[in-house]
Amino acid sequence: MKTDNLIPAAPLDRRELAPGVQLCFTRLDAPLCPPPLDWPRLLVFDFCRSGRRAIPDGAQYAIVTEGHAAVSFAVPGADFYLPGSQYEALQLFIDPDAVQADSFLTLMGLEIGGIADYFCRGGVHCCPMSDAITAIVDEVWDDAAYAAPGELRYAAVRLLYELLRLPDEADTARCPARQVECVREAETLVLQDLSVRRPARELADHFGLSESGFKLYCQNVLGEGYLAWKEVIEKYVKEPPSCCARPPSGCRTSPPGSAMRARAALPRRSTTSSA
Repeated sequence: MKTDNLIPAAPLDRRELAPGVQLCFTRLDAPLCPPPLDWPRLLVFDFCRSGRRAIPDGAQYAIVTEGHAAVSFAVPGADFYLPGSQYEALQLFIDPDAVQADSFLTLMGLEIGGIADYFCRGGVHCCPMSDAITAIVDEVWDDAAYAAPGELRYAAVRLLYELLRLPDEADTARCPARQVECVREAETLVLQDLSVRRPARELADHFGLSESGFKLYCQNVLGEGYLAWKEVIEKYVKEPPSCCARPPSGCRTSPPGSAMRARAALPRRSTTSSA
């Protein structure tokens, strides 16, 4: 069963707040997604509601998970990798070189060049979202269909100030690039055609790993074992969403896809398990 048309990436609901500043309500159901903007310097603020995003960070990847915020520069020409194929987040995209002197951010005392240097001077910055940030993200998400541009600008300012108030300590899972790249390729191979049986042993041999080593890679990157992840994907293909497009101008009434529901039904797994 080919999955080319069965596991689509839902369209992004993106709002321009000012030149060089856009807010995006992101819900994706595909492991790889091109950045929505081709700005030369794309500063990305992720406020993750569910799923995972793996962000290149030198010889490692930072794994952004539910309830975490991340600040990073997009790698030019590289797709966003979303381990597990589902990701939901409020994302703020900023081009530091395009933010104008009279931008609402500048007028509110937010100097984007300085903020980018503050968060990204050591690479990808990731930290748990505070209760205040979580409340703002939930509020904006729920009111997306009705929020005026001024309200969204105000929310963006609040999010940035709350992020700056957090301790200057990054806190996120990190995986060696080798692990992430192996799992990403394995995920791509499996999703190409689910009618082809691909046991963990076969994929481990493909990457020159032991079966237990391959399963550990999956646990670290996907957050769950290989078999559990494959079960979720198979359920998704058997029960695809009735509508993949987001309702016009909002997310309030857009239900999660079948894959997200199937994933939610699985028991939570310890991130230290190698099963």
